[in-house]
Amino acid sequence: MSNLKIEPLQLSDLDDFIGIYWAAFAPPEADMILPMLYPRGLTPDLMTELRSRLLRETKGGELGDTCFAAKDLDTGEIVAVSKWAVNLHPATTRAEAEAELEEVREARFGGPAVEGVNRALGEAFLTALVFTEWEVMQGRPYVGLRNLATHPDHQRKGAGALLLRDGLARFADRLGLPVYLDAGVYGRPLYERYGFAVVRNFPFDGRKYGGRSEGKHWCMVRPAQK
Repeated sequence: MSNLKIEPLQLSDLDDFIGIYWAAFAPPEADMILPMLYPRGLTPDLMTELRSRLLRETKGGELGDTCFAAKDLDTGEIVAVSKWAVNLHPATTRAEAEAELEEVREARFGGPAVEGVNRALGEAFLTALVFTEWEVMQGRPYVGLRNLATHPDHQRKGAGALLLRDGLARFADRLGLPVYLDAGVYGRPLYERYGFAVVRNFPFDGRKYGGRSEGKHWCMVRPAQK
C-alpha cells in the first residue's frame, strides 16, 4: 500500500489502537490469548480499562514515543498499529525479573476490575511473558516489539510490514540492538521474512486456564544489525 503514512499515535487515536488490536486478534483462527482473557468481548467497561492500561503502560500518555499508526492518506483511516519498548537496562537476576513482573502486573491489572475477565489466565500468561523474555535475552539490552496489528479489512496489503520496517529502523538498527517478540500464528511468517528466528516455543497453554485453545506462540529474536 503506497498511500500509507506512519505517524506517532495520538491520545485521540486510542480507540482506534484498541479496536484494531481487538479486531485482528479476536477471531478464533488467530488463536490469541486476548479473547480468552476477556471472553465477554470488547465491552464498554473493557474499552475504558484498556484505554487506561495503555496510558499506564506508556507512563502517563507519551504515546508517540513508542506507539505508531499506519494511516491511509486518502481516507485518514488508521489501518494498523504498533507498540515498541527499548530496554537498555533489562533484568539480570531472577529477583530483578520478579520486580519487573510486579511493575508490569500493576500496569496490566492496576485499574478497576472488568467483569468476566479470566484473571487466572491473565496472571499465568503475564508471568510466562516476563520470565521467558528474561531467560531468552539474558540481561542484554534489546528492543521489544509489544504489539503489531492490522485491521482484518487491510491485512496482507503491506501495512504491518511498513510498521515493522519503520520500528526496526527507528529503534533497533539506530541503536544496534537485537529485537525480541512473541509471535502468534498470524505474525510468525512476517517476522521470519524480516530476519527473526524462533528461539523457543512460548511455554503457555490457554486450555489449562479455561481458554478456548492453546494460544500457540513462539519466542523470536532478530539479531542486532551491523
